[in-house]
Amino acid sequence: MGPMELFIAVRYLRGKRKIGFISWITYITAMGVCLGSFVLIVALAVANGFEKEVRDRIVGTLAHAKITQYHGNDMVSYDSLRRVILGHPQVVAAAPFITGKAGIERDQVQEGVMFIGIDDSLEQTVTDLNATVGWGRFSLDSTLSDRQRKFPGILIGKGLADRMGIRDGAEVVLMSIAPVEGEIDPVPKMARFTVSGVFETGMYEYDLTLVYISIESAQFLLNMHGVEGIQIKTTDLFKADKIAESVRNHLGGYPYRAIDWQMQNRSLFQWMRLERMIIFIVISLIVVVAAFNIIASLIMMILEKRREIGILMSMGATSNAIMRIFMANGIVIGFIGSTVGVALAVALCLAQYQWRFIPIPGDLYFINTLPVIVRAVDVVAVYITVNLICWLVTLYPAWKASTLLPAESIRYE
Repeated sequence: MGPMELFIAVRYLRGKRKIGFISWITYITAMGVCLGSFVLIVALAVANGFEKEVRDRIVGTLAHAKITQYHGNDMVSYDSLRRVILGHPQVVAAAPFITGKAGIERDQVQEGVMFIGIDDSLEQTVTDLNATVGWGRFSLDSTLSDRQRKFPGILIGKGLADRMGIRDGAEVVLMSIAPVEGEIDPVPKMARFTVSGVFETGMYEYDLTLVYISIESAQFLLNMHGVEGIQIKTTDLFKADKIAESVRNHLGGYPYRAIDWQMQNRSLFQWMRLERMIIFIVISLIVVVAAFNIIASLIMMILEKRREIGILMSMGATSNAIMRIFMANGIVIGFIGSTVGVALAVALCLAQYQWRFIPIPGDLYFINTLPVIVRAVDVVAVYITVNLICWLVTLYPAWKASTLLPAESIRYE
């Protein structure tokens, strides 16, 4: 596209004074493209922000990865195994854990929970659980209850505490069914605990169903002599799957099994990726609708400029040159609209990221301000997509303009 063709295209966008309506259609079309680009960038940034918030809470609660054994076999010599794992260059910290299901009871109120046995001195190195304790303290040692009796400590989630009317200092009973070696029927196990702290991760399911007890208490409830596995914190959160597999190989492979945080929450993150794709496709329809206005404005422009087209062709302009002139109209509209829209959206998102002036209900969304993260790949994808759509819709009107006959075009007026 030569400079002369671009110059004529820009002049045509202004329209004649007596038919200024066409130029107004052009401006409205550019505003539609601008709005579509703006909304698309903001929506993707918000989706990215919520994904990061959810990811941080999941990883902060469950660690980057865990090493277990196939068939649910216990790890008896877990201290030595932990030291071997810590010898891996990409492992920052490691801590043992046990998981199990139980019923929790207090004053005739019962709920089903998932208990996790941890070493509270090591847990702080692999998760952020200690930072989520908002009431009481992060400790699983024997604690004095509000009835002045000492029992092992237990940490419960805020959702569960609210549902059962529990706060720190209350006494609760955990009941589980533990298998006994050599016996067919499992044996019920019960233990009384003092609520030493109440945590709030912001994840509804975690705060409602998770409780934390000591390794020794979990071994008693499940009749175990070892632990279920080792949690690990890696040097790179986003390469945790590869690092966990490398740790497994470092241990000699089978019977060890590596599970990273993405594998544990695969369905959730797949849904989030699908959601971002749906957002991109649906909101892109706004741009498509605005782009169809380009077709209308080009057709009206061709009718307005029919005589000028005939003169240009009689002076030697080729059909391809005429086609490029009207294609340039759509490209200029898309360029201006997308540039302004993307720039405004990025500016708004950066301002929100810096000053967080857009609030949201904290009791519904577990955060108080709208989370936004602008990714360069999203900005580039939106910018290219919008301009591509605007260019594609110009092809048919531009081709029709290039097929006009010079003599008939001049005779038209």
